[in-house]
Amino acid sequence: MREAFGHGPGRILIFILTLSLIWWIFVVPFIVQNNTYLFLGWIPLVVILWNIQTIFWLAAIYIYTTKYWPYR
Repeated sequence: MREAFGHGPGRILIFILTLSLIWWIFVVPFIVQNNTYLFLGWIPLVVILWNIQTIFWLAAIYIYTTKYWPYR
């Protein structure tokens, strides 16, 4: 964490991940509340949103570690 807070791109990464976490905790429950929508007939909406968030985090961390990592 010290490395990430030590320079601008790391702070941006932490900010993006924090916004994503706040989205997951406070917004997603209201979206899926009383919602029984299924994608492709068998994938619940919660699973789709969780997968989107996971892919978003993986992409953000991958971009940070490949382009902006201070200790290459």
